[in-house]
Amino acid sequence: MLRGVWAAGAFGAVLLLWIGVFEHRTAAGDPVGRASGVPVPHFAPGTRSFEIGWRPDEQLVALGERLFFDTRMSATGRTACASCHDPRYGFADPRRVSLSDNGKPGRRNAPSLLDVGLRPSLMWDGKFHALEQQVFGPFASGEMGIGVEHAAQRLNADERYVHQFREALGNWPTPDGMAQAIAAFQRTLVSRESRVDRLLTSNDASCLTTLELDGYEIFSRKAPCGVCHRPFPPQADGRKYRRPLFSDFQYHNIGVGGRYAAPDAGRFELTRRQPDWGAFRTPPLRNSTPPYMHDGSLATLEEVVEFYSAGGIPNPNLSPLIRPLHLNGYDKSALVAFLRAMGE
Repeated sequence: MLRGVWAAGAFGAVLLLWIGVFEHRTAAGDPVGRASGVPVPHFAPGTRSFEIGWRPDEQLVALGERLFFDTRMSATGRTACASCHDPRYGFADPRRVSLSDNGKPGRRNAPSLLDVGLRPSLMWDGKFHALEQQVFGPFASGEMGIGVEHAAQRLNADERYVHQFREALGNWPTPDGMAQAIAAFQRTLVSRESRVDRLLTSNDASCLTTLELDGYEIFSRKAPCGVCHRPFPPQADGRKYRRPLFSDFQYHNIGVGGRYAAPDAGRFELTRRQPDWGAFRTPPLRNSTPPYMHDGSLATLEEVVEFYSAGGIPNPNLSPLIRPLHLNGYDKSALVAFLRAMGE
């Protein structure tokens, strides 16, 4: 598992967020909450930066960090953004699915937020296209137990928040301001360089073991995982990302969504296009944390490799890219070793 993240730009050492630094409080000293068909808002986000060198607004990021860890934005006062995106677990949730503020289990696993500012779409089904939009999601779906307007009212009763909002945004606390601040903080959550990064960006094979290099060969050729988990996917403007992300940011049916009495239709719930039934976004591998898959149904990388080696779960809408791989024991061990090297 990734042990830490790098901050970007001018915020420097203040945002050098090693996992566990926050423990149960933010840098501002506020308590972290205990683990416990949404319409897309019309909020128009500002310019999004896809470059690692993006320089954040320090005041806005500090405000967003405080909001991210503040449990007062939930009905019971127990749930914050960090309750499901815990910095101790790479800003992910170690549970199969996250719990709403009322304790009700959700349908899907909360993945890592590391490098989330580089993703062209968000959520397993691609529901949101900007972090500012996504901030409203947990309020609209009922996960926080109160609406975003109610949360903003609570913030207006806090003189310190009123001061921070005025300093950062020139206004009192509003839902749009909350979204801007939390999104700014999330864009600073950048993963540290891995040994696989050095292989792919500097052609430095010496940083990987023989087993890991064999795993890369299997990943690239025999499997081949890289068809969907593309190391350097193109951006919307055609440029490639400057660091490997290992996703095509497309949606594929591998069979996981259809194995329950009440199947999860995935992206189909948004598009109503039959080819999208049971399809979910290809998760970036560099920040993957257990459990795996959109429903958190696979506990280990070994289980993930076994799943793909067997050819997924047959269903009428199974992606044509999914087929039995017939990997032997060594192949599986090498592939797992390579996958682990992405996060070390």
